[in-house]
Amino acid sequence: MDIVPGLTARLSPITDPECFGNDWRQVEAQAGGSVFQSWTWLGCRFDARFHDPLALQIMNGSRCVAIGVLNRERRWTGPSWHLGETGDSAADSVFIEHNGPLVVQNCPQARDAWFAALMHAPLGPGRMIVLSGIGTIDLAAARRHGVVTVSITRVAPRRDLAALRRDGMDCLDPVSANTRQQINRAWRRYAASGPIQVEPATSRDQAHEFMTGLTALHQTTWQGRGRQGAFARHEFRDFHNDLLRRGIESGTTDLLRISAGPRLIGYLYTLIWRGTASAYQSGFVYETEHPHEKPGLVCHVAAMRHYQARGLNNYDFLAGDDRYKTSLAGESTALHWARAAPRFTLAGAILLGRDRLKQWRPR
Repeated sequence: MDIVPGLTARLSPITDPECFGNDWRQVEAQAGGSVFQSWTWLGCRFDARFHDPLALQIMNGSRCVAIGVLNRERRWTGPSWHLGETGDSAADSVFIEHNGPLVVQNCPQARDAWFAALMHAPLGPGRMIVLSGIGTIDLAAARRHGVVTVSITRVAPRRDLAALRRDGMDCLDPVSANTRQQINRAWRRYAASGPIQVEPATSRDQAHEFMTGLTALHQTTWQGRGRQGAFARHEFRDFHNDLLRRGIESGTTDLLRISAGPRLIGYLYTLIWRGTASAYQSGFVYETEHPHEKPGLVCHVAAMRHYQARGLNNYDFLAGDDRYKTSLAGESTALHWARAAPRFTLAGAILLGRDRLKQWRPR
């Protein structure tokens, strides 16, 4: 299928994940992209998660310049195709962010070509396309070629560690005086038990030990709030156990234990990719007799200092406008959860109807 001059689209079933993974890594080496677009993440338990996957590729001659995975969710109303996800709520509990097609950096027209091909691809009548956690650039490209409605937009706050390092600043220097005062007070309280230390897991066995501790603390906290917690689903646990095995030696996954002398403060589970540390999950020790010690803030500050010293460029808090994120971050990006369909189709008309209904709904 010709999309733009010099570029063609190729849509094909993925029958050999290992071979497809090699193709993906070739694009990955020439692309920007997030850790959620890496084969380390996407290829984790690929066979177990993706039951009906298609690869949509944009080719410049024999070179692939954009690539994405679509998986079909079968419904009585027609198929839904999910970008980078399965469509199964249990399997997708791992929650993808910074999603989108993987596009090489020196072919700017490839992104538009990929979304144009997506809207014209023979994916069946009545199909919806689910685009979870995509950035604003991808959202704009999708809208240029189809009907798109956004259900949720979330900010992803982050702190520029490279700028702090360049200016000789600490991560608390740019935050508000009130936040800085609270964290410094909590830091001193912990430091009374001993120096605050950040210990990264250095082996699979130690990573498993840290993850077990993180899971227990995380579940205790969230179940105490009447919620089931992220680790309640075995699909979530299975995915991250495998991801740890894939990523701990390559440095893509990082588990930190933060303590004050012999006293445990908490654990952080971060994903490391091309200079960015993404704070993915956590487990903190909340003590009822010390309600003002703020273990979460102390752990994140300790982690930012740790990664700044390691030479990383960004600390990404991922999606959510929680107060602790916005108080420690300096900037943010917008992530969108959207549905798309080709123009002049029943699915497109349904999306337009839903969008107009939301606009006319009484405020």
